[in-house]
Amino acid sequence: MSLQSTILSGSSRLELAASGGSSIKAAPPADDLDAVRRIQRALVALGIPLPLSFPDGSSAEPDGRFGNETAHAVITFQKRVFPVTPSEWDGRVGRKTLEKMDALLSKGTAPLPLPVVPPAIQFICGPDVTEQIAIVWTQIQNDFRSWTSTQKMRACNTILLPFKRPDDPFDSGIPTNLEELKLKIQQYSDIDGWDTLPLFQGASKWLRSPPVFDRKTSGPCATPSSTKPDADDFDAAHEDPNTCSNTVQVAGQCWLNGTVNYGTFGVMVRLCSDFASTDWTLKFNPTIRAIYSLTWAKTLIRAYKKFGQNPEGAVLPIAWTEATFNNGPRGVPSVSGNRPKCRCSCGCKGDVATWDYIWKPNKSGGRPTR
Repeated sequence: MSLQSTILSGSSRLELAASGGSSIKAAPPADDLDAVRRIQRALVALGIPLPLSFPDGSSAEPDGRFGNETAHAVITFQKRVFPVTPSEWDGRVGRKTLEKMDALLSKGTAPLPLPVVPPAIQFICGPDVTEQIAIVWTQIQNDFRSWTSTQKMRACNTILLPFKRPDDPFDSGIPTNLEELKLKIQQYSDIDGWDTLPLFQGASKWLRSPPVFDRKTSGPCATPSSTKPDADDFDAAHEDPNTCSNTVQVAGQCWLNGTVNYGTFGVMVRLCSDFASTDWTLKFNPTIRAIYSLTWAKTLIRAYKKFGQNPEGAVLPIAWTEATFNNGPRGVPSVSGNRPKCRCSCGCKGDVATWDYIWKPNKSGGRPTR
């Protein structure tokens, strides 16, 4: 079929789907950007609001991301136009769905009266914590330098030989087979030995509570907040990319607080690396030098992100680790924040939280377990 409506016509990808070719569906993988935007505009024109896909309002350009919101909107449309055919409620935009959309748009009618479109959601990042993290990370440096060599080694082993099993390989000395060690870390990695507490996901409730976010006013910061506000701190909903929940500003960029936390790791790894290169009992041990290093730290991050409880990419955590390893407590990545939709217009500062850090076994603190 040839599409006739103003919104849908003119897209080769939509014409292909309308002719019986592959349907357009939720990513991944992402489909043709222009085709998805046309579908989003068509849905809104047919009375189905998409507030997250139109962050600047329904009259502006949609984001072109075929995510959960768009898929659910497609299903809503399909239920209206195929009320007795549940097999058509698949959230995919293929020949039959496009045929119904195009016909209704060409006639200038919608399946139901257009609802009142709610005001555009304000995507605002959480508080600016630039100064607070620099202060805490500088304190980590000062504390480490005051520890004995034994305390320093124990702290470094905690973060660079992290295992969740009783037979930790360093109980009987540092292993020399690094490849075998990598495999064990992939299976038993444990990163509970370090954290900047307000950046730790288990201590993130302050970013979903007043004065940062107040449910009564839906603001002023870290908004929109989590879609599951009363869920456990570790619930994945708190890090939904369609919200600004659990976000903080650093040097004008908006980040998930947990991503910034890897700057803590970079500061600590640098201290261990310098310790290994200057302590006379360690600097001639090539295995220690290899483990107390940025290269090894990045290996740990990749292993944890691949096999941990919440698998995700390692690129941005590594970027933060490298930034502070190379540039100290005020180092920031050269890449953009991972919540670019969230504007850095929040008036709150990080000083509304109590800042401290953990580096076991020398400095511990009560907190939830990951």
